Amino acid sequence: MDFISLNDIQDSILNCTDDDVSFANDRLEAKAKSFGLTDDEIVSPCRESVKQLGTAIACRQCALRMIGSDTTVMINGQRGDDIFLQKYKTYAEQVKTLSASMDFTDFAGEETESAGKGGVGMIRLYRA
Repeated sequence: MDFISLNDIQDSILNCTDDDVSFANDRLEAKAKSFGLTDDEIVSPCRESVKQLGTAIACRQCALRMIGSDTTVMINGQRGDDIFLQKYKTYAEQVKTLSASMDFTDFAGEETESAGKGGVGMIRLYRA
């Protein structure tokens, strides 16, 4: 299932590939199915929140692949941070934030019944 395409990615530094987009689409499909949705319950075209998550996943994947290839990094110069590492951290945080705020309604059509949807909840236990 295609939620995003290469044309949806608007990052001027990263060179995302079809593999990055395919990875993101696979992750989005897995997330939708984790809520108990079937293929015909998933809305197409997808909502903007799903597209945002998909582009962040694709960019995170691309940045991960490119870490270490920044030729502007200097050992004893003024710039020591790899731009691709910075991009990875930014997109990883964005994926975490967007993913945590989503539920089955982001993926489902308006007519989808909520019974049996929502996935398995997680209860966080804290020890003092």
